Order: sequence, then structure tokens, then C-alpha cells
Amino acid sequence: MPVTVAQSSAPATAQLNFRQMKNELLQWNPDLDPVQAGRMICNSFRRILDHRRWYGCVLHGTLPIANLYSTGTATFTAGSTDVVGVGTSWDATMVGRQIRVGFSTPTSTITAVNSATDLTIDLPWAPATMTGAGYQIFQRYVSFGPNIKMLLYVVNQFQGYRMSLHIPQAALNAWDAWRATVGFTHTVADYTPSASGEPLYELYPIPITQQGFPFLAYTQPPDFVNDADAPPLWIRSDVVVLGALPDALLHRGKNSRYYDPQTAKYKSAQYQEEIQKMGRMDDNSAMRNLLWDFAKFPESQFGSTFRQSHDVD
Repeated sequence: MPVTVAQSSAPATAQLNFRQMKNELLQWNPDLDPVQAGRMICNSFRRILDHRRWYGCVLHGTLPIANLYSTGTATFTAGSTDVVGVGTSWDATMVGRQIRVGFSTPTSTITAVNSATDLTIDLPWAPATMTGAGYQIFQRYVSFGPNIKMLLYVVNQFQGYRMSLHIPQAALNAWDAWRATVGFTHTVADYTPSASGEPLYELYPIPITQQGFPFLAYTQPPDFVNDADAPPLWIRSDVVVLGALPDALLHRGKNSRYYDPQTAKYKSAQYQEEIQKMGRMDDNSAMRNLLWDFAKFPESQFGSTFRQSHDVD
């Protein structure tokens, strides 16, 4: 199932779009190729994004989880990525989920469902051939969507508590190397990137019932591509252009009639000043330091009712 995320709204202030930003840069150096001007604008935008965690880059969404599936039996052949089912109803929604037999065999990720009784796993089956085995299909490894830079919060709405984030794999393997515990999911552990480069996370214990985990995350907005693309909230387009100006004024050095190192130095200092102003305005939208006051509260896996009745804070 795809992750459900909220679409960002239009900026609160008037913004130049990508075409307008390129045109403004070309006014300073008409010798620039429009493609080069676009690259300079995108490079400036990425530098601004890396400067801090901007409020306009916060995204909220819901991670959907399907019921555990274990109908029928399956045959796993040693050295093969093909799994054959009997009495199964496998479908395309299972691609990306995990499959295993018991606790003492590796967990494999499903990469394709070829029919209701045939699927493909990511790595060749390492144990001995297993015929007519009971199995489980579940969601252990998840992506919260493309361009996620950092998770802020994930909530187990079903059980009613905030989940622990960024737990290392070493901790999970010390607690439960077999991943024998299932059900009351309370941890989101860091895992490897996906084949497409998205960060993957492990849910522990493995969820077995259909539910949705609400989350907040910082994202990395994509580069500008279309003429109408504009920066997100509180990242001013004029500052994006200002950050690209030194590159434009120094392009090709003295071979360019628009080479102007003094103006480039002045614009670079102005850019640093304006980015600090943007940061202060961004703080007015979201006082991040307040998060530390709430972060000291102890985690509870018993939900809000337990916290209310036990005065844990």
C-alpha cells in the first residue's frame, strides 16, 4: 500500500517560480546558458535546504499496514528466488512485504507476485528446500515515502502511544534476533536504503493487524524542474536567486564580460545575512526548541489511559 501524505499548500507569500528565477539570474549574466542558470538556481536551493530543517519541509502522513497473511502452504527451493504456493491467494499488494517460515529462517522481501500461487523473493532461499511449509506474509520493513530526511514522530494509533525512533539494528538483534515477538509495535528502527535510494525502517514488533501509523517527517524537496515550480513555505525565492548570483558572476572567470568578483563577494555576504533572517522567520512558525521539553517525557507502551491513571509525568 502507498504511504498517504498531505499535499503542501501554496506559499503564504508571493514567490518567483523557476522560470522567473532563471530569468532574473540571466539579467545579471546574459551569457549564461538557460540550462546552466537552472543548475545554479537548483544548487543554491539545495544549499539553503541543507542549512537547517525548514518548517515548510515538514510533512505529515499515514503509513498503512495490512493484515498478516498465512493462508495455504508454500514451497521454498534451496538456491531459488521462486516460491510456489498451494491454496494461496497472493496478489500484487504483497510486493514489498516480507515472507518467512517460522523464526529460524531468514526474512525475505517479496519483489514480484507472478500469480495467486507464485511469487518471487529478493534473495535466493538459503536454507534447505522446504515443501508445503506454513508461512507468514507481513510488513517488517517500510518506507515513509520518497525524499524523507528525518522522522519526527510516529504514533501507534491502535494502541495509543508514541513509538521509539532510530533504534539501531544492534539493539533489536540483542533483544530479539528471531523477531519472535509480534503485535504491539512500539519501535521504528533504522535499516538499509531501498534499491531506489529511499531510507527503509524496521517495525518492531512486527505488526499483524491492519492499521495506519500517523507520522511527521522532514523531507528533501526535489529540484526545480518545471517552469511553475516554486520554493516551499518560508524559503524565499529572492534568496535562492541571491545564493546563485556569485556563481553567475564568476562563471567562466575573466573570459566573461560579466565577470565581477567584487559584486559576487558582496552578494555572497548579503546572501548569508538573508538566510539568517529566513531562519528567524522560520522559527516564528515552529519553535523547535520546545520539542526538547516534551522529549523528556518517558515512553509508554500502555497508551494514554495508562498515563492518565498512573501520573507517569
